[in-house]
Amino acid sequence: VSVSPSTAPSASETFPPSAIMLKQSFMEKLSAAVWKNLTNPDANTGTDKINFTYLLTRSIQACKTNPEYIYVPLKEIAPADLPKSKKLLTDGFACEVRCQNVYLATGYAGSKNGSRDRAAEQAVKLLKKSVEVQVVQRKFKHTYHEDLVVCEAGVCHPDFPPALKPHEEFIVANRDCVPMQPGTDSSKGSTNANKDWTSFVLTENASDAIGILNNSASYNKMSVEYKYELMPNRSWRCQVYLQDHCLAEGFGTKKTSKHAAAEEALKILQKMQSNIASLKVTQVQKVGCSSRGSGRKKDLKDLVIYENSSNPVCTLNDTAQFNKMTVEYVFERMTGMRWKCKVMLEDEFIAEAVGVKKSVKHEAAEEAVKILKKTQPTVVNNLKKGTVEDVISRNEIRGRSAEEAFKQKIKEDNIGNQILRKMGWTGGGLGKDGEGIREPISVKEQFKREGLGLDVERVNRIAKRDIEEIIRNYARSDSHIDLTFSRELTMDERKQIHQIAQKYGLKSKSHGQGHNRYLVVSRKRRKEDLLDQLKQEGQVGHYELIMPQAN
Repeated sequence: VSVSPSTAPSASETFPPSAIMLKQSFMEKLSAAVWKNLTNPDANTGTDKINFTYLLTRSIQACKTNPEYIYVPLKEIAPADLPKSKKLLTDGFACEVRCQNVYLATGYAGSKNGSRDRAAEQAVKLLKKSVEVQVVQRKFKHTYHEDLVVCEAGVCHPDFPPALKPHEEFIVANRDCVPMQPGTDSSKGSTNANKDWTSFVLTENASDAIGILNNSASYNKMSVEYKYELMPNRSWRCQVYLQDHCLAEGFGTKKTSKHAAAEEALKILQKMQSNIASLKVTQVQKVGCSSRGSGRKKDLKDLVIYENSSNPVCTLNDTAQFNKMTVEYVFERMTGMRWKCKVMLEDEFIAEAVGVKKSVKHEAAEEAVKILKKTQPTVVNNLKKGTVEDVISRNEIRGRSAEEAFKQKIKEDNIGNQILRKMGWTGGGLGKDGEGIREPISVKEQFKREGLGLDVERVNRIAKRDIEEIIRNYARSDSHIDLTFSRELTMDERKQIHQIAQKYGLKSKSHGQGHNRYLVVSRKRRKEDLLDQLKQEGQVGHYELIMPQAN
């Protein structure tokens, strides 16, 4: 794609020509990336419809940066500032997409995601054309200020919608366009100059030292600056300033010296934070009914592990619910990015792990499950493992109903029965020698015989009485095996089963997704009753008992 170079911009008080040329160069790369992704079959999402948000994000990230989306509710925008076609929307959102703090497009829709998709679509369509970066006057609230925008080259730029980004944030983000002191690289953002640098708190939402410092500075509303100095041996010295306090320095090329200085500064801050009282954050997950309200604390000796998933966190949560207990995860910050997570059951310590916060909870839960399995029995739910056997199919439901109807004899209150008895009939076949039929004539149904004009949906539809007969017989029986209904049932039919199961005091739950979704009806079992049955039989339905495995 040919991208026109920036025309000589008009005199600007905010953006020097060199800054505009840099933005123009970036937009050339972005436009080329958009075209590359449009023609690349690996870049699509597997559907015929183009996902403009995905395509734009992928293209911008290929240029080593990220898009910026600003959302504003339409009710906060003056009606005069809305496009004529969007004035009917009242509860929607407007979304402005920017990149490198250059305006690309604005989208309007009834939801945030919808407005983002509309903005991304407009941006992609624009970047497919020959574009240039220009300085224009845009409305910010009630005043007008200069803004960098992308528009079609050689075309008189249209009236742009009012900016959604607050002008204060716009000024901060455009600091790279304003001439600075030589050798200074600033990441101040919106800062508080009165804060002392020793109260700086590190966050861990980045993988490199520079990212950690910049993100932490934004979180603390403090300033981080990098100042460079060329040394006599032609190498560079970079100094890191936190709230105007020189924290550390590094040497090398201009790029490597910045990384070295940031890493050294990060080490200093981590050592400082290790000497400060640890930051504790407690997260309580109340699963089931906790015993705390009754004033009685449950004994962990009676705990039974309930394993319904391979995820140890899910296993602990299910176990707490099964035993009507409370599980707690207590996070304690160590040094730098390392955290300690303790697992507590009913206020009793079970296990702990140390690591990054993202995975330490999983590791602590895994260790807790291992420890509990050494002393406590485990009830394993094998329903999700392997294929589902002994399922009740659609034809079987209808077949059972037909069998029940076939078994029914003429009742004593039948009118024909009463007339025959008044005539002297005592039962049996009619005729001189009693050779007549003894049972009423019945229709034997045969499935899968489709004829011309057959309404398949009507023929295959299951009557409510068919389902209720099966569930009623199960509820009155002593069977411990759960009822598993086939995947071929529709959502409405499963809904009927849920309602009937509830009517007879049974428990019902659907499993799987889409066409593989099936339904299981089971009895409501108390933990103690299930354990007694499992101890006697070893396995009840899809439940299996595993005794403690102490080493």
